[in-house]
Amino acid sequence: MMRKKVLTTSLVMIFMLSLIPISHAADVNIVILVSDNEADSTLADSVANIINAYAVIKVPWGIYNPNYSAEVLKYAPDKVIIIGGPTAVPIDYEKDLEEMDIPFERWYGKNRYETNLVVVQKLKEEFPEEFSQIETVYIVHGRDVLSMLMQRWLDALPNVAKYKSIWVFTGDGYENLSLQVLDDILEASQGRPWVEVIVTSRWIQLEHKKVPKPLFNINTDEIANFLRKKGYEVTVGNYTRGTYFTIKYAGTIGQVVLETLKLVDNKTQVAENFLDGLDIPEAKKRLNMAKEQITKAWKLYSLGNYQEAYLLAVAANRNADFVISMSAKEWNKIAQMSLNYALNREVLRLEARINALKVLGINTESVEEVLAEIKLAIKSKNYSKALKLIKEAKEELREMFINEKRHPLPVPPDHREERGGHAKNPRP
Repeated sequence: MMRKKVLTTSLVMIFMLSLIPISHAADVNIVILVSDNEADSTLADSVANIINAYAVIKVPWGIYNPNYSAEVLKYAPDKVIIIGGPTAVPIDYEKDLEEMDIPFERWYGKNRYETNLVVVQKLKEEFPEEFSQIETVYIVHGRDVLSMLMQRWLDALPNVAKYKSIWVFTGDGYENLSLQVLDDILEASQGRPWVEVIVTSRWIQLEHKKVPKPLFNINTDEIANFLRKKGYEVTVGNYTRGTYFTIKYAGTIGQVVLETLKLVDNKTQVAENFLDGLDIPEAKKRLNMAKEQITKAWKLYSLGNYQEAYLLAVAANRNADFVISMSAKEWNKIAQMSLNYALNREVLRLEARINALKVLGINTESVEEVLAEIKLAIKSKNYSKALKLIKEAKEELREMFINEKRHPLPVPPDHREERGGHAKNPRP
């Protein structure tokens, strides 16, 4: 029976496949750690739904904060999957997981397109049954934040049926890579009675052109031909709202643009805070550009010009990413040269872990006493003593955590939280 679905874009290709048995996700507590980068986080939410992950924890792109590692501890996971490279999700998070004896693996490539391919291949290798149950494929330009947010907003509507879906990111120069990703998905999905391939990236038209074209274009003909060569019967339906459709005339688009502006505004503020105290002229220049762009974007949004507001937000987002990346590299250099800075960073790690273990109901008084000694040692510049005590405190916290996983204690209801749309309560 053909299922109904809200259509959001210009092209829908539906093809019939043979039926295979439905599988069930393994009973493993998996937490996904990903940056708030729009592409990686969108992909992570999709993966979480496919493998029934316990939680998706999103960290600020390019920034290390031990509180997010501590958030992972609250779920006492059997395994953590990091989606995205070390620039997006700093390697410090790996150190935190290693020190608490939490198994993890990182799924990533050189960019969002290669990461997309790696994620699909890993799903295919490690979760073959779950991977074979994918029912919907969203093909979107890797930079088209708006289409990603809009599709997710539509999927979340209460009257829309929920299906297992995966994203394929494409763009100029990455067409063959995206078709390889699509091929892997379709090969594993053989047997599903219905699979929809929905091509997004049709929300913005450039009005100043004689023939309006999407800002983020996708070669739908190439995708259709690829599917036909693979032996699929492709039905193409045109669901555009007209050749001259622009973003500012779409009733629900304003809400999604607003969400985009909020995300970029927040990232710009994070970039400014991260750059504070550093002398990087180029980063300061790019920060000022980002601030000017997001300020103008808000003004245009208030006037109802959603299209131009969105374009400026995209530009501001790239500038903010540059500032964060440059600042992170500089702070890492400082940490390597300053023992005092590095030790205080370890103190923050310990404090975050202590707070997380308290949420799990673990008595951490003994480690808190050691932490007080560590702070005094750092203050008095007795760094050798501080290093020794830090090592002891970490080992004690690790043993506490491992013991909790063997014999879990009840978690106070006040500390149960939801994360990223896929998070469940921390382990009871």
